[in-house]
Amino acid sequence: MNIGCQSVINIKRPEQGTADLRNAGINRVFLSIYVRFPQQESGEKAEKAIKKYSSVTIKERYETVVKKCIDKGIHITFIKAPIIPRTLDIYSVLPILQTAITQCLELCRMAKCGFLLIELPIQFKGNYREVQQTVYDYCLAMAKKAWECGVTLLLKNQIRDIGGHLVRGFCAEASDAVKWVDSLNNKLGYNAFGFCVDMGICNLCGNDIQAYINTLGSRIKVVILRDNDGRNDISLLPFTYADSGTDWLGVIRGLRDINFDGELVVDFSSTYSSFSPLIRPTLFKLAKEIGDYFQWQIEIENNLKKHQKFVLFGAGNMCRNYMKCYGEKYPPLFTCDNNPKLWGTAFEGLEVKNPEILRELPKDCCVVICNIYYREIEVQLREMGIENIGYFNDEYMPSFYFDRLDNE
Repeated sequence: MNIGCQSVINIKRPEQGTADLRNAGINRVFLSIYVRFPQQESGEKAEKAIKKYSSVTIKERYETVVKKCIDKGIHITFIKAPIIPRTLDIYSVLPILQTAITQCLELCRMAKCGFLLIELPIQFKGNYREVQQTVYDYCLAMAKKAWECGVTLLLKNQIRDIGGHLVRGFCAEASDAVKWVDSLNNKLGYNAFGFCVDMGICNLCGNDIQAYINTLGSRIKVVILRDNDGRNDISLLPFTYADSGTDWLGVIRGLRDINFDGELVVDFSSTYSSFSPLIRPTLFKLAKEIGDYFQWQIEIENNLKKHQKFVLFGAGNMCRNYMKCYGEKYPPLFTCDNNPKLWGTAFEGLEVKNPEILRELPKDCCVVICNIYYREIEVQLREMGIENIGYFNDEYMPSFYFDRLDNE
């Protein structure tokens, strides 16, 4: 799994933004392309608008950012194509979008990134079946151009606006998303399309996120992590809106279920814009920490598989949860605890030992901290000369256990 974030970079002066990303330890980003679509126009005005958003316009606006990212060793994992405003009719602006996407594919080629994210302009006006067919044919045409550039097109879950209320739109139902991706790929005869799950949209739509992820399975290539208030389409850092209702438990469990190994990106553009430019670089570091946290939680079982021999540190609730969820599949040699009253006793089938015995462990044996006081115990272990240290956390267990210990 790869971790990245949105490239909140000034496209005219990208030096500072790319430096801030690198200083925060971020080396993977996605790039959003913005185009000002004209209002409902036709005839000569529409032709002029199409020419305005020609290849030269988009290339000149974004190639400096792409080159600077390459120079800084920052990989652009995918490019997000322009979005048609929901108020516009697709027939008047589709030619402009086709021109823009063609040039986005050229940017993908320049950046050596393999994905282009497109939001399909399906508006619920007029004959819906005709609109669907128009968009379907448009997807097939774009896929052929993408294939020439070595790029996979990504569809995503979307919302629609009904009288100022945001409701489920295109591919907001997992079954619809599966049908679109599979139908297009079957029609073309190769996997030209994948899927991007936007967690902000899932929250706005009230999806069962774990079920949504499981239904799409390996079709998911990119996951966008962002929070919101459940009413407005904004991009906040995960965990920063207390009453958002975003089901982060479902996110982690779902991605564990499908053994997700794609691109996990943090989108925090709304949070970023609300801070003073002087302290915005700090947000990059926090976004990196949040991305790493999600990776740790999602890959927790994969990390356990890496250790052929390991012991646990802790004989409390977290150790109990570990043994009930993973103990049979990944049995530790024993556990230890700082409480001398527990030494020599048995806990969940494990012998509890004095931590001093850890000094005798071979180098290839990992000590997995299974206690909420991670940092404190890590210092203790390192002072003992132990370097092979792992971590277990039971915030997002595969299932819940309520038989807690009273003394914890």
